[in-house]
Amino acid sequence: MHSVSMHLSLSHLGYLPNSPKTLTLLAEDAHHLPDTIPFFLRQNCLRLPRQGPRAAKFSARFPSHYDLMQGKLEPDLSRAVFHQGELLRADTRWGTVWQADFSNFTTPGSYQIEIDEQISPPFAVRERIYDRILLGYLTFLKSQRCGCPVFGVHDACHLDDGVLDVDGSSQPATGGWHDAGDFRKWMAFTLPHIEALCSIREHCEEDLQLGGYPRGALLEELRWGNRFFHHMVAPSGQVYEDVAGGRAPAESLLTYENHWWFENHPGCFGDASDNRWTDNIPLSGDERTVRTTYNPLVQWSFVQMQARAARHLPAGEAKECIALASCAAAYGAQRGHDGRTLFLAAEMRARLEMLPLFGDGEDRGSLPALAMRLLRRQQLPKDGLFGYFLEDDAGTDAFRSIAFAAEPAFALLRLWELRSRLPPTALAEEAREAVVRYVEGYLLTDSISNPFSLTPYGIYLNASHPERQLFRDAGAGLGVRTFMHPFNDQGIVHGTSSVLMAHAHLLARGAALLGRPEWRSAAERLLHWCLGHNTSNRSLFTGIGYRQPVGYSFRIPQLPEAMLVGFIGRPDDSPYLEESTAIEWNTLEYWSVPYQQAAQTAVWLRG
Repeated sequence: MHSVSMHLSLSHLGYLPNSPKTLTLLAEDAHHLPDTIPFFLRQNCLRLPRQGPRAAKFSARFPSHYDLMQGKLEPDLSRAVFHQGELLRADTRWGTVWQADFSNFTTPGSYQIEIDEQISPPFAVRERIYDRILLGYLTFLKSQRCGCPVFGVHDACHLDDGVLDVDGSSQPATGGWHDAGDFRKWMAFTLPHIEALCSIREHCEEDLQLGGYPRGALLEELRWGNRFFHHMVAPSGQVYEDVAGGRAPAESLLTYENHWWFENHPGCFGDASDNRWTDNIPLSGDERTVRTTYNPLVQWSFVQMQARAARHLPAGEAKECIALASCAAAYGAQRGHDGRTLFLAAEMRARLEMLPLFGDGEDRGSLPALAMRLLRRQQLPKDGLFGYFLEDDAGTDAFRSIAFAAEPAFALLRLWELRSRLPPTALAEEAREAVVRYVEGYLLTDSISNPFSLTPYGIYLNASHPERQLFRDAGAGLGVRTFMHPFNDQGIVHGTSSVLMAHAHLLARGAALLGRPEWRSAAERLLHWCLGHNTSNRSLFTGIGYRQPVGYSFRIPQLPEAMLVGFIGRPDDSPYLEESTAIEWNTLEYWSVPYQQAAQTAVWLRG
């Protein structure tokens, strides 16, 4: 009997003809396997013949109805095999694997790969293969609508939202999107849907309509979410934090470090006490709370997304977007922030996004100062990894983020994109060089440390509990991990799909904008990890693939499409994914953030 712990791992969705294609054999009990293992690529479902006592008892076409991998392969290389190669043994820091590259196979079709011991999941080779991710994302987003019935998902919900936390007064806050299969509406995580929808409209809308996606559906989804965002702004211009996050410390007592604003993840520092159904009757007493805590990330993200949306919406709505963006920008500038890298990047992205709308009328003087401050935080040590950013001017730690891992690089890349709208200086070229350093000196250099080419989670200036967990050598006396450090003061261990998909989006976008075609392959490898080419042979996209973990949706048992938060790291920095029905949020929760980034990766990989 063959071990059930043996897997042939690859992308369950498949590959573009010119994609990088890696096959990995994973086996817990592998002492009997040779160093070199032949593999054969054949048509999906048409298994290769095998020798063995049972084969003679059935027809040649259907050699066995059970024990399907019994016996040695006898492939007919002249007819049934499209491609053959060899898996080679490699001893890695994640254990022994056998890997093969079959990137030179480019023939469109539907296939499986077979070896004596195992058969891979089915996969396709064809153009536009990643359009399936766009379809899944749009289905997921619609299923996350709040304040209306979603067929097959939930009845109309939260028609009575909400009340302000400061005085209990009524606030119209119905609509928008839930975030993670629960009922909370975190502005930090749902605002970026605007960018994703606008990117899809700009690059893919015509193809979507030719493929049967309803005309106007993208615009309607954009309008649906944006109407809610317009209710989350005070007359002063302050943007509120969230709906239904639950109780949080008083703003005068709140500190990011002590109240679960952890690794630049602004959600979850509330207690989720408002994460519930309501009776949909206004003023009945069970309305959910609109939390008015000031969050500079939310403030500037709102400005960025309103400026982005204004270029897509009808004239009247666009005018309102511009007015609200201007008011919110003025409030954000007056209120200020503590200067952490994420806030700098958010403010910079917002001010850049306003340039196409306001031109010379926009205060462009703050942009060079923001950019220079961000550039000064990029680290260029003489040995080891380089190009990563520090968390603040004091250099207390390196910038790491669960939900917004690549924001500093995205801000600098956008500056390069919009360089023609800025005064002629060397700043745009410095921004371009900084993005290249971040990608090539940090992301890609560390990606060779593991057999799946995963980019790092982060650099550590101060190793936390080094006696209990591994920090790999990053040079200059610093540590680096592919996954979050599990032993930390907050006790949180979070999956890294959002980190990998942010890097994939940056790589795919940068490949197109900066003329770095080799970055495309790196972006695809990260996408392939989430599509099944990983150490568990599990697709992290529900609805895509053939082997999936049991996903976690707090209030809605099943969503038609979703993406999981993904793998966490063991103390030795090797990957772990919970696969039982002891469902745990930190690896199996559905979440908006990685899907937003995966969808934009798919947009830029369309060429």
